[in-house]
Amino acid sequence: MITFIARLKVKPECAAEFEALMTFVCEQVRDHEPGVAYYAFARSVSEPDGYVVVEAYRDAAAHSAHMASAWVRESIPKASRLIEGKPDIRQYVSPGTEPISPMERAGKSLSE
Repeated sequence: MITFIARLKVKPECAAEFEALMTFVCEQVRDHEPGVAYYAFARSVSEPDGYVVVEAYRDAAAHSAHMASAWVRESIPKASRLIEGKPDIRQYVSPGTEPISPMERAGKSLSE
């Protein structure tokens, strides 16, 4: 399993638009990407403009397919206009799983 956790700050006036965009992407992932074990976002309780996006892929192929999907490619520029600064993205892997290289991941995250 390959997991990414992205912490990001959404511009206060863009919260509703960000949540609508992420809801759409989550629905597309759930309906069309069987290689994605988990994909969701959440808003911070203590920081109203703070969000996390959690992505868990069964393998590198599932991650590649996700990044190639139309909904991800189209949502990246939209999401980047709604957030402040750069997100803090951390990658975690289950034992025996190879991580996604920075070259594969660079510039491709929905939250970047």
